Amino acid sequence: MSTLIYLSSSPYTSSSLKEALDLALVFGTFEQAVSIAITGDALTLLAEDQTPTKRQGKHLYKLLDGLEFYDIENIYVKETEVKAFGTSLWTGVQAISQEAWIDMLEQHQHIYRF
Repeated sequence: MSTLIYLSSSPYTSSSLKEALDLALVFGTFEQAVSIAITGDALTLLAEDQTPTKRQGKHLYKLLDGLEFYDIENIYVKETEVKAFGTSLWTGVQAISQEAWIDMLEQHQHIYRF
């Protein structure tokens, strides 16, 4: 069974992205195949220069480096969005074309969107 955690909301306007990353870690803990797709406002999660306030909560960027310990290695972003973002992003992502994005979505049996 393959699962995709699809992130599209801003990381610090609610706790949904933190919950999504926690869900991915739970799947990884139980050795379930899980991938992460990041698009839209969620791309700010990948920005290296984040400085969240105490009110916004934990620094979610720091969680990204721990994903590999849970065998979560497939983290996808759209090539076009990476180019438009304009700042350097976390290096653990795979930028893919729009066609590959659609194929990737179709390959997963379960998709959880946050």
